[in-house]
Amino acid sequence: MTRRALAAAGLCALFFTAAAAPDRPALTPTREASVLYRVVNAGAAPVEVRVTAEAGGSPMRLDLPDRTYMLVDQAARSIAVVVPEEQTVLDVPYGDGPQTYFQLNDRMRFTRRAPATVAAVRCTVWDVAVDNARGTMCISDDGILLRSSGTDETGRRNLIEAVSVSFAPAPPGEFVPPPDFSRVPVTPNDPAAPAALPP
Repeated sequence: MTRRALAAAGLCALFFTAAAAPDRPALTPTREASVLYRVVNAGAAPVEVRVTAEAGGSPMRLDLPDRTYMLVDQAARSIAVVVPEEQTVLDVPYGDGPQTYFQLNDRMRFTRRAPATVAAVRCTVWDVAVDNARGTMCISDDGILLRSSGTDETGRRNLIEAVSVSFAPAPPGEFVPPPDFSRVPVTPNDPAAPAALPP
């Protein structure tokens, strides 16, 4: 699994994380959805990451380009990184999972801009600011992030944009790691951590 792919997954983790309020968009999906994103990090080639989540944004599955996938469960505060080629599940502490400066949270300040359409789904464009990070996001009325573009606190520019959106039910077992795979606990100081955690 590549660090670049996990960085992309960290961006896609902003698919959910906060409740809606009158002065900002709905930030938690109100329906199950699966979104294929094109992710561009400054200085890196574009990658595609599929994010599938149940209504409420959790559990969530992030399918990475190298067939590795991540299972994020907010309620259980758990992250499992599944590596099919090694038949291994890396159990990553929730606080050590993918984080980005633009992960949606209550500290973000939103300014409504204009309606738009991304991947055939209507959304509203918002200017977003948090600390020294700035950008725009297009979020659907049912809380699906469709596009995010901006500069993080380090000055790096990032873009994530939906290529396609499906509202079909997820297949059975989509959010459960294979029961016959080996489970390996991972911490930030573990030698395996660089392969499992974003930079």
